Amino acid sequence: MLDTLQRPISERSFAPMGRVPTARASTEQSLLAGWRHGLSVLNLRGNPDDPAFRDGVSQALGLTLPTQACTTVTNDSLRLVWVGPDDWFVIGPKGGAAAVEARLRQPLAGQHFAVTDVSSGYTALHLSGQPVREVLAQGCPLDLHPSVFRPGSAAGSVFFKASVWLWQTDEAPVYEMLVRNSFSGYVWLMLERCTLECGLVTRRFP
Repeated sequence: MLDTLQRPISERSFAPMGRVPTARASTEQSLLAGWRHGLSVLNLRGNPDDPAFRDGVSQALGLTLPTQACTTVTNDSLRLVWVGPDDWFVIGPKGGAAAVEARLRQPLAGQHFAVTDVSSGYTALHLSGQPVREVLAQGCPLDLHPSVFRPGSAAGSVFFKASVWLWQTDEAPVYEMLVRNSFSGYVWLMLERCTLECGLVTRRFP
């Protein structure tokens, strides 16, 4: 279940680039955003050219290892995000990092690989709603046009001055942004300033 709160738009709010909002936006026109705190985030390293490594990951996670640059795959509980030629994020539910790590280590035993729990360093931001592409475009240089960036796409970039990793989860469109915890306050502040005209609805995830 989601708890939804709306931040009212104030004419006295700070408007980036000199813009002053003149009307209150409806919830349907607003950006919906919420932190998915506590997700399991692991960094996986290995040789994608080694069939034993690919098979071991697939056996452990029930997902085919994404080897194409800037792609992501997912199932009901886990997401694999391509980060580099031999580098991936494994993202799963709260409190599941140790279990996912153990599942990986068993079929990969004896191979040259590394898996590290980095959950304490990252959090994920859910982003959706009618203006989501326009809001992201204010601080992210990625081309998010649906002909270029679609469900299954993922890329490292920046949101203003914060390093982030972004992927699309749904055609609606819906995005998720992986953010270092130390940048989360800054990212949220910039979201607030980017949504003065359209409004910002905060979604609280359990």
